[in-house]
Amino acid sequence: MDNIQDIYADLEKDLPLAEAKIRTWSKNYFEGNKNRYLSDLAFVKKFYTGGKILEIGSAPFHFTYLMKRSGLAVTAIDLAPQRFEKFIQKHQLEVLACNIEQEPLPFEEETFDLIVFFEVFEHLRINPINTLKEISRVLKSGGTLLLQTPNLYNAMRIKGMIRGQGFDDPYKEFSKLERFGHMGHTRVYTVNQVKEFLQKTGTTPKQVFYTSKKNERLKKYYATNFLAKLFPKIRTHFLIVADKK
Repeated sequence: MDNIQDIYADLEKDLPLAEAKIRTWSKNYFEGNKNRYLSDLAFVKKFYTGGKILEIGSAPFHFTYLMKRSGLAVTAIDLAPQRFEKFIQKHQLEVLACNIEQEPLPFEEETFDLIVFFEVFEHLRINPINTLKEISRVLKSGGTLLLQTPNLYNAMRIKGMIRGQGFDDPYKEFSKLERFGHMGHTRVYTVNQVKEFLQKTGTTPKQVFYTSKKNERLKKYYATNFLAKLFPKIRTHFLIVADKK
């Protein structure tokens, strides 16, 4: 594997290859998620035992690129990959267009050994049940699903509720449809809620990891960060490892 500093330098250099209207978002997303990408990659490598990998909801394709540079062969699915066409072509990423809420995944049953479903579940706004059933359909028996999503019970959201700010800014999240071409957060879930979705759509949750999205903005919240260290279940995100029998 190449040195991570070199990979990130190459990636940052090519961020302008995104469409103009989404370029700033891609750059900000990269800056805010560099640390999370590394922990996400560690999870993928921990649970990958060989075979085919599918990444669902891949824009802005930073993590797709990181997995490929790390030696992993991955197929990516995204709602509108044309927004990043130049980046995809330059790095020869294997990407297919699919609206995962309205279309079946374009694969045969039991095609993939590992499915990466990071930071997407909270964006679904039509029928997450059907989407998860499709994911289960294309996952091999004995395969692994990694689902990561923001944590409803994280300390920052609890603090916002106490202050009367709500859990999210709904107008901001819906406005992303026009600004970027994809929906923002429709709903944020608890661990038990996501587990129920998985159990009833074809996979079995096996492990839960509570993680924190570490970026410069969050360094201000010393008390919040301290509490999250003491009580992992109020960290910003969680990752569920599920398998298909």
